Amino acid sequence: MQSRQTNIYFFSGTGNTYLAAQKIKRVFEENENEVNLIRIEKSQPQSVDLSNTVGIAFTVACWNAYPFVREFIQNMPQAFGTEAFVFCTMGNNSLKAAANVGSILKDKGYKVTATKGFIMPNNFLGIQGEQRNKKTTEFTYAKIERFARDILNETSKPENTNFILKFFFAISAFVTNLWKTALFQKILNLKITKDLCVKCGFCAQICPTQNIEMRGYPFFKGKCQICLRCSSYCPQKAISSLAVIGGKTYKALDLETAKNVFI
Repeated sequence: MQSRQTNIYFFSGTGNTYLAAQKIKRVFEENENEVNLIRIEKSQPQSVDLSNTVGIAFTVACWNAYPFVREFIQNMPQAFGTEAFVFCTMGNNSLKAAANVGSILKDKGYKVTATKGFIMPNNFLGIQGEQRNKKTTEFTYAKIERFARDILNETSKPENTNFILKFFFAISAFVTNLWKTALFQKILNLKITKDLCVKCGFCAQICPTQNIEMRGYPFFKGKCQICLRCSSYCPQKAISSLAVIGGKTYKALDLETAKNVFI
């Protein structure tokens, strides 16, 4: 790596991507590379520091990045050879979403050295038990460590993408952009079970799109992008929606860690 400092701009829905970024941070810092983890939802794309290595990390949504994450990436500054790497976490298959994001960065002048998707516990369909999730995480951590060491040793290579994968990436971008429409928000049907809600406001504090406002009880403003943070981390399990299948939720972090990471 050309730079001894790396800034990883990350978005993590329920914690998996954050844990992956932390793993890479530890490996880099063991090799005397300073790493800053910077939340995408709290950053402006034009503030990306091109003098340091840039990491982009995101949670996969419908074989893509969430719309606001994609907008951040698309509005990053033009570079002239700044080293960059991309990784994502998903419950099953991402159709090489990281490689497609890497292609966007390459077109912007970044020198993309590595792209990779990592399977982590699912937070949407097919939520597994605690032991299965722990096994999945431990297995993936070994892959994440190899990914980080390959970047440090300059032996990493970005994954290949092709016309078909780029086509599906474009289609999934169109689909996820529909999430922002009033019709979809109505179908999503976010709602509060008032008998359970204690009006703590935690959901409003951790929402990455500022979709939740406290008006006594949480009020949803029609900007949800289905990251599932609010429903997964609600201490009372008082938030439901079409996306919470069978009432099951998953969170990768304990509540105290979530407060430190997401607020």
